[in-house]
Amino acid sequence: MLKRSLIILLLLIGLAACGSPVSEEEATAVAPSDATSLEGKTITFYHFGDLSGPYASTTGVLIHGFDDAIAAINQRGGIRGAQINVQFSDTGGSVDEAVAAYERFTSLDDNVPIMFIYGSGDAEALAGRFREDQIPALSAGLSAQAFYGPDSGYVFGYGPIYPDQFGLFLDYVKANWDSVKPAGAGDEIKLAYISWPGAYGQGALTPESRAYAESLGIEIVQEELIDLSPTADGTIAILNAQSAGANVIYTNTLTFGPATILNALASLDMRDQFLVGGNNWAMDVATFAFLSDPTFADGFIAPFPYQWWSDTDQPGIVYARDVFAANDRPENERSSGYLVSLSGVDLAVTAVEKAIDTVGFENLNGQAVYEALLSLGAYEAVDGVMHFDFSGSNRSPHTAQIRQIQGGPEAFVVLQDWTPTPDLRPEN
Repeated sequence: MLKRSLIILLLLIGLAACGSPVSEEEATAVAPSDATSLEGKTITFYHFGDLSGPYASTTGVLIHGFDDAIAAINQRGGIRGAQINVQFSDTGGSVDEAVAAYERFTSLDDNVPIMFIYGSGDAEALAGRFREDQIPALSAGLSAQAFYGPDSGYVFGYGPIYPDQFGLFLDYVKANWDSVKPAGAGDEIKLAYISWPGAYGQGALTPESRAYAESLGIEIVQEELIDLSPTADGTIAILNAQSAGANVIYTNTLTFGPATILNALASLDMRDQFLVGGNNWAMDVATFAFLSDPTFADGFIAPFPYQWWSDTDQPGIVYARDVFAANDRPENERSSGYLVSLSGVDLAVTAVEKAIDTVGFENLNGQAVYEALLSLGAYEAVDGVMHFDFSGSNRSPHTAQIRQIQGGPEAFVVLQDWTPTPDLRPEN
């Protein structure tokens, strides 16, 4: 900071002597701290997640998008000239392995500036450690407890927490029931929650979201578990939902999870009896790989906190398509995970740059990046692909679209544009 103040002072004196008065703000803009002196240096981004377990079909694309985003930034000169180094560990979907990866990384580097994680269970298990060690983490697992629990504060989300998404879905269904309800359904909305066990699968059901559903007059009539497996059978869960009188199904699963439900509905010839929806990860390209017929997904509704690949009038999507093509990624990876990682890396790089300009590269650490994330305010990553605002007590975005599948992954149609979500964070 002393070095920066001296530079500013010399600029002020020099410019004044030339007859060109300048403010301190203008001088600061001319000479940000260490902005031109980082060539030859490196900044390490650490991340760990499931590449060999049940979530790998989604996490794998997130990781490929992460790698491609870093490569593109390094090619453009990195962060103020410093190249970004990447360290990754495969956890196989195990929370214990995630904790081990965290301990391994922090033992090797006592000055970690930021980490990236992918699972709700991982985020919940490590939230207190991130806070204790003052390391900010960007998480694809959108656990309410991880972001807003009593020991949290340093974990930031790539999208609205699952209860907020569930609440936005309920808002939309309630407001549009006459046009979206299944044939023969009455005025009452009766919902079955069919999902996986564990932190992710049960992440949308909290005391706050249950109370919110009740406030809307929506009854959760059935809660069913399906196996966390591509070979799971959803038949019993569907029949139980029908017996309970449900006319809406909501799921907090991804890839083969929504497919399990949609395949079972089709085999039972009951698809027209339910409006089916889920969280943002449920509506994705990866789901189609597990469907017996791609048309089974038609009509699926979900909160959607990013633009989509078909939005080719959006500059950020044009950039994403260019990066995707430059790395020869297969078409089945043109998914939400890739867009999320591009956006998350963009956000992280911007925060690291802001931290460097504030404290200098020699003082760069996790706390400085954390404070930069808070001070960014409203930020549109990758030219608007995703919207973030971590000001105040926010650790997750509070806005999303509602989209519906109407003919495959190229037809994720906007039903409702960017809208504030209910705020259903837990009370501590």
